Amino acid sequence: MQENKLFDNKEIRSLFLGALVLGFIFSFRQWGYGEVNLSIGLTNLLRTTILSLIVLLIYQTAHKLAANKFGAKSTFRIWSIKRFWFTASSKIGNIKFFRKSFKTIKMGVIIPVLLALLFNGYIKFAAVGSSEITEITKKRLGKKYRHISELEIAKIHLAGPLACLLLALILTQFTGFNRLVQISYMVAIFSMIPFSGLDGAKIFFSSLGLYVFGIVFIGAAIIFMQFLPLIWTIILSIITALILLTFTLHKNT
Repeated sequence: MQENKLFDNKEIRSLFLGALVLGFIFSFRQWGYGEVNLSIGLTNLLRTTILSLIVLLIYQTAHKLAANKFGAKSTFRIWSIKRFWFTASSKIGNIKFFRKSFKTIKMGVIIPVLLALLFNGYIKFAAVGSSEITEITKKRLGKKYRHISELEIAKIHLAGPLACLLLALILTQFTGFNRLVQISYMVAIFSMIPFSGLDGAKIFFSSLGLYVFGIVFIGAAIIFMQFLPLIWTIILSIITALILLTFTLHKNT
């Protein structure tokens, strides 16, 4: 019965936590005008958290649809690290803090909140979570390859950031969605950072070509969407991404 659920309980908790973190950093500077107002601050925090949850649900649903296509399962988890270096002794579980040990450190909570506090909300580090891919053997029947390929893994991880970008591009055509647009494209671009555990790293190490195309397309689209119509934003972003992809492939060969 659990396998038929779109989101499991742990995943739902991770989505809500990620949305709360995003809500905090994007509403950090909206706790009043000139002085802190608890009522205004909490209202803005709630609104921004709800908008962030919408973005994360679209982000992860795109991952799930792509994973299902390739015979796999995608699960949203808060961005965490299990080791601070490459050696076996550098596992987080080997460190004790107040006599308690932790298996992971939730970087998707610590870094965004810490940067918001240190820089008074001007820096919005919107990388809070990522997708964990699990291959489902019975769904791979009839596929060209028995096991999921690295290119397929890269495509699954790219689906989330692209879905967020698409949401931002669509909503820019309407008024009144500025905050939702901002959260969407910030999640898209920060998810592509090649830090261990984020979509960007998983795409980068699975398919360099797809990573170059994805990061350039998303980055160019975010820039062009500020002053160009939708169709020209998409066309110029694709052209820019293809040019840099061609340059990268030529350089590597």
